[in-house]
Amino acid sequence: LEFNSAGQISRTKGRRLLLLNDRVVCVTVTGRPSETDVGNNNQMERLSLKWSAHVSEVEVVEGTSTGTLARLTSANTLTNPKKTSLGKTNSTANSTSNSVDKQMAENLAQDMGDLMHDFDVVSRINSMIGTLKCSYPGLTSDSMAGIMDQIQKSIRQKDDEMSWLDKSCLQLVVKRKDKAEPLTFQMRSPAVKQDWVVELRLARLALDPNNSPGWDILEHTKSITGRLPLYVKHLSCYHSETKNTEIVNGTSYTLLVPTPTRTLRPVTYVWANATDGISSHIKIYSVQVNQQIALKDLGTTVLSSCCARSIVYVPGTSGGVAQSNSDNPLRTDLVWIATDDRRILLYAASDPEKGFEVGRIVLPVDPSCQIYHCGKVFVGLVNGSVSVFRRDHTVNWDLNNPQNIVLGSDPITCLIPISGALYASTGRKILMLDAWSNSVVRSFTAN
Repeated sequence: LEFNSAGQISRTKGRRLLLLNDRVVCVTVTGRPSETDVGNNNQMERLSLKWSAHVSEVEVVEGTSTGTLARLTSANTLTNPKKTSLGKTNSTANSTSNSVDKQMAENLAQDMGDLMHDFDVVSRINSMIGTLKCSYPGLTSDSMAGIMDQIQKSIRQKDDEMSWLDKSCLQLVVKRKDKAEPLTFQMRSPAVKQDWVVELRLARLALDPNNSPGWDILEHTKSITGRLPLYVKHLSCYHSETKNTEIVNGTSYTLLVPTPTRTLRPVTYVWANATDGISSHIKIYSVQVNQQIALKDLGTTVLSSCCARSIVYVPGTSGGVAQSNSDNPLRTDLVWIATDDRRILLYAASDPEKGFEVGRIVLPVDPSCQIYHCGKVFVGLVNGSVSVFRRDHTVNWDLNNPQNIVLGSDPITCLIPISGALYASTGRKILMLDAWSNSVVRSFTAN
């Protein structure tokens, strides 16, 4: 997409972006089906090179409204009844597929301008109705309020459509010699754009010297198609001048956080426990994904008199939507922290930087591990028992009446969830528990 000085789309070109191992290639496509015989399915496409750049020279521009419908509306370019010069928006993923109509962006922008104009007019009419000396059938404040509500619903619908189109725009900055050239591409959908951005980020990481020579793969596992992990960066979680510390456990989870525009934005949080053996410093981060994956420091929760042995995320009853202020905090998303002084501390998972403790559990002995599985929290204890916590009839967590399952006399060292059950280890024994009935299904002894 090419833009004029007013930020309007002045010209479009059909292009295809190819992401190779180390280069981004932009080509034009000839020999499209529309230009060849319909019955000839063997017609080969011909690609003509326009430009190419190393992946390190291509940057994705995030969080900007340059050249989008949002910029057109904010610049008040829609007040003119004449249609704007928005042109056809082609898909870069496949230039032969004109999935976005030539007039779609133009019509969306103009419709939004018309609705905003009408809402302003009806608002003024509604304010003047109160000055009428006589009453007239159908001309009432209630009827105007109904019309305004209808217009507001239409504006929200158009806003969602514009947002979808804007999120499909891929904006790049390509570094060429001594200057950087901005480029904008219209993808077929936000999902296609996101996939392309992720692949570009992985390609950049794969070329990083820290990921060379890469991972050794055994001969019999070369058929595995899963992606191998790539090193991104390291950072210091906690530093002590007098003692050695290490990160021993943590957790991560994603919540849907409401935005000012009433949409839901996924936010991923990471909790990391750094301990010196006497106290724990639990660092909380939020994950930011742009050109690189970055962790934003939100704060630290300090447990000065104990160490955190296990940290687990326990989802709430809101379906993953963050609830900051709830009358029933034990129904919300929580983080359970098991400590070595016979306690489990419950913190709110939403707005974790506030360090809001919503409850605590006192255990008969020290906990060793814990997991959330099948709607319950299973806590392994050092005396060989497993305490099972569940929700009561009010859907709040029952913190006072856990079910206790005795598996042995040695500490529970590990709990692993599987479908409808879980494995527990105590000493040399490995037991399989039914996650619904909490009964032992079978057990065996490891050599």
